[in-house]
Amino acid sequence: MSQNKKDADVIIIGSGVMGGLLATQLSGAGKSVIIVEAGPRVTRQQIVDRFRNSPFKMSLTNMKLQGVGSPYPDLPYVPSTYGDYLQQMGPVKYPTKYLRVVGGTTWHFGSALWRMIPNDFKLQSLYGHGRDWPLDYDELEPWYCAAEYALGVSGVDGQDESGHGGHAWPPRSRPFPMPGLPTSYMFDRLSELLGKGGYHPVLEPNGRATRPWGNRPVCAGNNNCNPVCPIGAKYDGSMHIDQAERLGATLLDNSVVYKIEADEQGRITRIWYKKPDASEHSLSADLFIVAAYGIESPKLLLMSTSEKYPNGIANSSDQVGRNLMGHTGISMNFMMAEDVWPGQGPTELLVYLNHRDGEFRKKFPSYKIKVRNTVPTADYASELLSKGVLGSELDEQLRTLSARSLNFAIDFETLPLAQNRVVPSKSKTDAIGIPLPEISYSVTDYWQAGKEEGLKDFANFAQLLGGKILKIDTGYQDRQHIMGTTIMGDDPATSVVNADCRTHDHPNLYIAGTSVMPSASCMNPTLTGAALTLRLADHLLKTVLV
Repeated sequence: MSQNKKDADVIIIGSGVMGGLLATQLSGAGKSVIIVEAGPRVTRQQIVDRFRNSPFKMSLTNMKLQGVGSPYPDLPYVPSTYGDYLQQMGPVKYPTKYLRVVGGTTWHFGSALWRMIPNDFKLQSLYGHGRDWPLDYDELEPWYCAAEYALGVSGVDGQDESGHGGHAWPPRSRPFPMPGLPTSYMFDRLSELLGKGGYHPVLEPNGRATRPWGNRPVCAGNNNCNPVCPIGAKYDGSMHIDQAERLGATLLDNSVVYKIEADEQGRITRIWYKKPDASEHSLSADLFIVAAYGIESPKLLLMSTSEKYPNGIANSSDQVGRNLMGHTGISMNFMMAEDVWPGQGPTELLVYLNHRDGEFRKKFPSYKIKVRNTVPTADYASELLSKGVLGSELDEQLRTLSARSLNFAIDFETLPLAQNRVVPSKSKTDAIGIPLPEISYSVTDYWQAGKEEGLKDFANFAQLLGGKILKIDTGYQDRQHIMGTTIMGDDPATSVVNADCRTHDHPNLYIAGTSVMPSASCMNPTLTGAALTLRLADHLLKTVLV
């Protein structure tokens, strides 16, 4: 460690789950840590109250309109500008959603916490697409275990998560911290009907408590995981931020980092941030970690230009901001011929993974099919009222629609493509003069081939369930799973960070989160990001912060 006076041993940019995990581990080991967060501190009660008082009850839509989830800093967090914040440059829209608040995006997430499987780490060598990781599943497996215990994951031990109804998969060295959630009648009935077509039900590992876990109560099945668990049974990043502060970490909220400075030797020396009044401030440390998620992290690095680094920090490879991935999907609205009563329990639990892995990945991507356990009662009521349906007839129709309507959504694996990228805008800024992010995104014929296979599954589902397809949406739906923009690899010419998440260009700059992932698989990336982050914390404490 340097003997020069610094503001902290470590500065972490971003207070989401990755920043919180790092701050907890490093503060707990006695290191001085400052967490710098762009957005405000919010409380669960504030979010719950906004949800209850809002006429909009759809996930982030509500949070956006109420001001909690809007990208800062359109004063005073004016939510109506959210749609303009992410500049879509095409050819396919990437209208992702994330939160710039203390605790980050996991405030609203559905809490799916999946492991990747071994073959996901070797996509190029096995199937000829994408990239291989510079580490394999076995190297990350102990950290998957650590992440499951750190986040408090409930799941079904012995389940075959390959989707083929065989032996337990993937390999694991420890059981889940908590048993899985109980299934509802809808889950059981769908499993019975779809099982006749060879579709094996898989119950999602998730961050909901099934027994008291820390300060978290048992999941009460509020069916409100998006936008927020009202009782705190679901994990979110604010929990680790709270823990880090108790251990001595300092949190600076409403502080937007806009520049990272490096000296002539490549060491990062200082970061600069702005407050809501546009005042400028700086901090120094021995070690810096960027944990601002997959849009803001590369934007910050690319904004940090200088005479020595004209293309930005950590960008000698020209890979910063490139290789943007996300689970671009399609969906089907379906009306059952019988009552199955969705809306009981969590918003998502049942998935089908028949196309999670296999030789088919040479021709089309892996994908999962998830059953969305929500009921759009307000939408149905509005439509019926507009048609003049009132009284007992309204009640009866609402009951039928609510008891029988289902939504199936497919998440497709996407590939790391150089043309899919994030860059800071050269012409548009936010309220305090910081460039907006520009996003260019596309899908390939590989993805299109996957879509055709997914449509076959939708047709099979309709036949097996015996109901009616109301609508199929093939319009490139975004699943808010941002990956790849500071990609990991062994070769500094083609990647941003190494296997330890250290930037190739700067010995004291690390990047934490899903943006370092070289492949997307078809599974929610949060647990993989958390496993990589805990592995990073261990590396720092054993080899760097000594």
